[in-house]
Amino acid sequence: MKWITISCILCVFGCFKEFRPSESFVTDYLTGPWKNFTDTQVNQEIFPVSTYSYFSTLVVIFLITDFVRYKPIIILCGLSGTITFLLLALGQDVATMQVVEFFYGLFFSTEVAYYTYIYAKVDRKHYQEVTSHTKAASLFGRCMAGIIAQLTTSLDVLNYHQLNYITLSAIIFATVWAFFLPSVGQSIYFHRKHEKHVAFTNNGIRQSQPDNLNQAPCVSEENVKYDSAESNISILNKVRQAYILLWKDFLGAYSNSHVILWSIWWSFSTCGFLQVSSYIQLLWQSAVTPQDKIYNGAVDSLYTIIGTITVFCIGKIPFNWSLIGAIIVSLISFVEGILLVVSSYSYNIWFLYGAYIVFGIIYHTMVTVASFEVVKCISEDSYGLVFGLNTFLALLLQSVLTAIVVNGNLSLDLRSQYLIYGGYFIVIAVLYTVIGIVTIVRHAKSGAEFKIRERKGSIATEIQPQDEEKSNSSG
Repeated sequence: MKWITISCILCVFGCFKEFRPSESFVTDYLTGPWKNFTDTQVNQEIFPVSTYSYFSTLVVIFLITDFVRYKPIIILCGLSGTITFLLLALGQDVATMQVVEFFYGLFFSTEVAYYTYIYAKVDRKHYQEVTSHTKAASLFGRCMAGIIAQLTTSLDVLNYHQLNYITLSAIIFATVWAFFLPSVGQSIYFHRKHEKHVAFTNNGIRQSQPDNLNQAPCVSEENVKYDSAESNISILNKVRQAYILLWKDFLGAYSNSHVILWSIWWSFSTCGFLQVSSYIQLLWQSAVTPQDKIYNGAVDSLYTIIGTITVFCIGKIPFNWSLIGAIIVSLISFVEGILLVVSSYSYNIWFLYGAYIVFGIIYHTMVTVASFEVVKCISEDSYGLVFGLNTFLALLLQSVLTAIVVNGNLSLDLRSQYLIYGGYFIVIAVLYTVIGIVTIVRHAKSGAEFKIRERKGSIATEIQPQDEEKSNSSG
């Protein structure tokens, strides 16, 4: 099948998967007359479950995705989203909402299949094009969800409860559409194509075998008897081969200091962004009065549109990210921290809206920079692994942060939590300021040493002809 057809099918799935207008007002829905939960219940008992679910299922889903070759997990993504919004509309107690959050976390962890499917199904020369297509489709779906949510609620066409049925319809369509995705005959680790199959003897020595063993010119009855045994062993061999390849890609990627530098920021920043975005509607809710209009959908759509433009533009700007990347990261992390600290004290809803838009745009712009800086230094087969591990670290940090700040002994109120999140980004800024200064100093020293060596070389070339003249004259 042509890559453009696969790209179109993926884009349709991604667009409808992201078309979730009910999410813009989910906090107001849960605390409103439809569910009547308190802010404390939503903050400390319901929302944290999705964080723990996302974290606990990501690694398992990542490995299973490669083993079952993507398509089943993409379908599972749609099914988990369907269960999420169906139970959200029908459930009435905290326990049911916690089940909703579990499937919501599973919904996000299974997205790894959608984003890594292209690396197994599409030829490498089309990676960049298909990636841009799917990213644009997802952003378009998210943007349209915000617009539809805002228009229908502002014009009193739909209420928050009815928005769930629009979301549910879009997710069901995406799930059915996923069945039209072409099956994948190979994967990155468990089912590799056009490569020698790795087998293991009883003493553990690796042996290379051709993939097309069943194409031998003749097969004896004795060999047929061992077919079932060989098929059982082949699963173990695939697991061992996948482990070797995973470990090789891991070492190849994270032995590069540039990859480590950007991956650490990527993970820490993603942790902070996920935590802020998970509870931002509760913060907005604390700043509005019953007479105020709520513009959550407009904020979501505006931030998506501007973020898309900045993400596109940042790739065109010729920065030496290797040299000044850490300094820029420290500056934008400091700005993010200040925005969150001020937001924790502010009750001006327009400031809170604006601060979140700026915060989100900064994050998405710089995480795009981090992704293409990492991609420059790793092999194409490592993309999914590195992105998955960075996300896993982010979720590990988020789970720890949630356990301490939200569910732990601290159990801080919402505004104190945002003060902590602001301090978190300021600490990141200080750390990368130090790294940036060290990088610039090392670059300056290496440049000075290069100039000294270059000068010595030029002096040597000038002296050498003079020595030759002296030796000729003496001769």
